[in-house]
Amino acid sequence: MNGGWRMLGWVLAGGGLLAAQANAATNGPAIPAKSPRLEARVSWIGNTLPGARGHVPQDIDALCAAPDGTVFSNVHWEEGGGNVTAFKFGKVLGNAGHTHGWGNQGGYAVAANVRYLFIGGRMNNEGGGLKDLDTWPPKGFDWIGVSRRPLGDYRQPAPFAGGKGGKGDTLKGCFLVVDEVATVKGSSNSRLQNITGMAASATRLYVSCPYDQTIKVFDTETMARVAVWPVRRPGPLALDAAGQLWVLQAGEENKRPAVLCLDATGREQARKVGFEPEVEPVALAFDGRGRLLVADDGIRQQVILYEVSGTVPVVAGFVGVPGGIYAGTPGQPGPLRFNRPRALACDKAGNIHVAHGGSTGGGSTVLESYSPGGQLNWQLHGLLFVDMADVEAGDDTQVFTKEERFTLDYSRTNGQEWAYAGYTYHRFQYPDDMRRHIWSAGAWVRRVEGQRLLFVNDMNGQHLQVYRLGVPGQGEIAVPAGLFAARRIKVEEALWPPGQPEKGEWIWRDLNGNGKFEREEYVGNNGSDAPASQGWWVDAKGQVWQASDTAGIRLFGAPRLTAAGVPQWDWAGVKSYPKPPELQRVKRLRYDPVTDTMYLGGTTPEHVNQHWKPMGPVICRYDQWSTPQRRLRWQVVAPYAKGSQGHESCEPMGFDVAGDYLFLPYTGASKAFGFKQGHVEMLRAADGAAVGHFEPSAEVGEIGLQDVRECLRAHRRANGEYLVLLEEDFKAKVLLYRWRDVRREM
Repeated sequence: MNGGWRMLGWVLAGGGLLAAQANAATNGPAIPAKSPRLEARVSWIGNTLPGARGHVPQDIDALCAAPDGTVFSNVHWEEGGGNVTAFKFGKVLGNAGHTHGWGNQGGYAVAANVRYLFIGGRMNNEGGGLKDLDTWPPKGFDWIGVSRRPLGDYRQPAPFAGGKGGKGDTLKGCFLVVDEVATVKGSSNSRLQNITGMAASATRLYVSCPYDQTIKVFDTETMARVAVWPVRRPGPLALDAAGQLWVLQAGEENKRPAVLCLDATGREQARKVGFEPEVEPVALAFDGRGRLLVADDGIRQQVILYEVSGTVPVVAGFVGVPGGIYAGTPGQPGPLRFNRPRALACDKAGNIHVAHGGSTGGGSTVLESYSPGGQLNWQLHGLLFVDMADVEAGDDTQVFTKEERFTLDYSRTNGQEWAYAGYTYHRFQYPDDMRRHIWSAGAWVRRVEGQRLLFVNDMNGQHLQVYRLGVPGQGEIAVPAGLFAARRIKVEEALWPPGQPEKGEWIWRDLNGNGKFEREEYVGNNGSDAPASQGWWVDAKGQVWQASDTAGIRLFGAPRLTAAGVPQWDWAGVKSYPKPPELQRVKRLRYDPVTDTMYLGGTTPEHVNQHWKPMGPVICRYDQWSTPQRRLRWQVVAPYAKGSQGHESCEPMGFDVAGDYLFLPYTGASKAFGFKQGHVEMLRAADGAAVGHFEPSAEVGEIGLQDVRECLRAHRRANGEYLVLLEEDFKAKVLLYRWRDVRREM
């Protein structure tokens, strides 16, 4: 052993726990086989509900209202299995279940009549691994279809002759195969390879099938097909009181979207709704007065009301503030300030239900109900997915994610501390915004010379984005200001970002402050790609650090600011540090510029990360990092399940440091260790000794695996309370542990 460090921790090997080892020269404390659970308040941010008794789904693609006023949603992907969720009078009644996994891929349409709930979706066989032709399609094929449930007990099947299902987590005999189609790799989950709209009367179910340009009609009792109507590009559907079917027809090339009216035989009627170029129709419904409602995802961000009783449909009014969330103070949430309306439903009482959410990567649900007079009845939130939040150091009432700002009131009860205060992405004003093109996840907020900056990293730590906050006239909007790219970026949009260097790593700086990528604003690094890395960090001074796996550590330093507050970096001031010999690979880092202390996380030849994404179990603290007197103060090997595989690994994902402690989040659970998902170990920063751990409460219940490399933030408040924020993708929120070090306060 190297004579200034000790190794503390446990390694699971051969089915047993190996005791911790300590260098005798350090006289370190003995470490128990399992640290004590610390008494912490367990709260959350971003979801109306905690999780164990339900949650608001992360996204909603479709809505319908049953005759009794229950509103049902559907969405293609919902991490917690709430693809189809029931709501009534502002309460989450629960989810329909059996729509996620075991071949189920979710869907984009849902409908109800007086007896049944109809759920659109797509069923696969998980690459041929699921084998039962009465439940799953044959290898190489998918089923596009509808699950029928009794309206009074929608978690149960409503079987019919020829219905599929029964094995695994599927319901017996209630899945209608509308079409069997060849599996298309990479695109089988797209909207156009699924059912895009449904409507149901007492006797007929109408199903939009854009993949073969038809609307198919089924008997709601026998589920036998009774008609096929050819309709180009069919989408969402709505039935009027006379039984006529209205179809949102998607645009194509030079053809604008339109709403068609079909009679009972499928014949197109003269009453057709056309749209102005700025209108982007996405959903349909009829209200209690027989008016057609169209959700507009264009610049208006409103619901358009059409009077369709005459021979020519006419605009009869609007629901929502013109401009939606971007009106007035841009990015400020509030009633009738819609942000990407996605789905509509109207109940018999005339209440209008609107689901909207503007996230660039999922996790954005705002579900609202309005009275016929436009008053807000209730509102629900499921705002976060693959998100990490950060507390502003100078004002711990302010919390930022990659797209949201929340305010915290610490006097309130668990889950009630947060309020949705700002949405920072403006897709109309800043189409080059990195969050639109890069799957973003984490956030750090810093102040540099008084300018509040938001730093956003992607899920796998490849790039670092920079934004200005508080820009005059921009309200809540984060204006794109910088991007550190490890190499030429290739995304589906081949021309993004415009003007980037042909090869090698580069930095983009928004020199003129307009938030656009322009050729003269890039600075490259001799055409060379950056070495493999995943360890970004922005310290309290705004200095940017990058840890490569094996090629050392770089410091870009605090930026210079232009008169407009735009941060500027270049390559001339970059300082490099060699990789310390104690680590084979460096994957995470934290640096304290006040004390010149560096913490590094990674691997040694003996102790490596079990899955490709986590950090590795080895953590080192160095004092006087930037001086010739640098000293390794301690090194620990944290507990990990050796040999664990894939997403089921139980090992440290990363770490963060606040006050006197280092906080270590775990990727998943371990029966051998007794770790639950959401486990966070706490070590003393002074010597690396284990102190205890946090885990979710019964109220929160099970949480998801850690999936973002930077999945935890820690903050010590001025009153001594510690805040530990943890990624929680399973139930669309961020977990918040609140803990006080009562021993130091005594």
